[in-house]
Amino acid sequence: MRKVLLYLFLLSPLLSVAQEHGKFTFSGYLETYYSYDFNQPADHLRPEFLYNFKRHNEFSVNLALLQASYQEDNIRATLGLMVGNYAQFNLADEPQWAQLVYEASVGFKLLDKLWLDIGIMPSHIGFESAIGADCWHLSRSLLAENSPYFLTGARLSYAWSEGLDFTLWATNGWQNVQRQSRNQGIGLGFAANYRPVSNLEIHYANYFGNEGVNPASELRFFNNFYTQYSPGKWGATIGFDYGVQSSVFSQINHWIGLTASLRRDLGEKFKLAGRAEYYADQQAIILDQGMRISGLSTNLDYAIHPRGLVRIELRQFFGDDSYFELPGAKFSYGNTALTTSFSISF
Repeated sequence: MRKVLLYLFLLSPLLSVAQEHGKFTFSGYLETYYSYDFNQPADHLRPEFLYNFKRHNEFSVNLALLQASYQEDNIRATLGLMVGNYAQFNLADEPQWAQLVYEASVGFKLLDKLWLDIGIMPSHIGFESAIGADCWHLSRSLLAENSPYFLTGARLSYAWSEGLDFTLWATNGWQNVQRQSRNQGIGLGFAANYRPVSNLEIHYANYFGNEGVNPASELRFFNNFYTQYSPGKWGATIGFDYGVQSSVFSQINHWIGLTASLRRDLGEKFKLAGRAEYYADQQAIILDQGMRISGLSTNLDYAIHPRGLVRIELRQFFGDDSYFELPGAKFSYGNTALTTSFSISF
């Protein structure tokens, strides 16, 4: 926390410069919540495959973010610091200093529509981010929770046209700030984002890298696809993940994820959304144990202010085995939670 306060102190003169020159921008996001898991886990932690809204029967902070950006015609930079459940659980294996960093990047324009950015940045995968107010649902999907929210490396982004852009990554690995071993190697990623008509987005992204401790020990190839369409008061999203991982010592293993969402505007201030999802990782490549999970959720949003959002969500998981902890060292095939969140963007 002292580092965050120091950041605020150092940021204050930049804000004065920003007012004078208009090249700096400053933003923030704060999301608090209360979640009740009806399985009542003894350690007060939601299931291991979730990394947001993690605490049971507690008032907590999922994400508190302060961010400063600078941009001119051919250079740009962003620095964002954070605390909360998102930082604590998504960066649990990283150095302490890195757990405070949401984004730290410097960019240069190489050509008219081509940028090179280097640092810690949001990933090119999926349609959900750590900023909950930008997402249709209070909680993140199983696809988002178990694929990279961020990457560390170099990113080339090219805007081919107003409706088509491409991204190419070289990274320190699968959601790593630092490489996990000397022999891990550099990961590669690609994305294409296509918007053929208004309110329709079609996206493909992939990742290729060695996730083992030895060269070519655990080669991973991951694919993500989604399409999102929001005509008028209705919106629909379909997302699909498919990944494979293999080594010279083992068979090819794979995992798969599916999600589908519908959203409806209920007047100017209310939105209603529903989601169905499925995730199967029976060889425990991504998850801590092999499992197949289905899920349903519904949430109601109330825009209490143009910058303030109140949400409530009921979420249910169904497992093909008894994965979910119950009191008394027992386990269940299902898990139900009710969560409410309160967020402000500024």
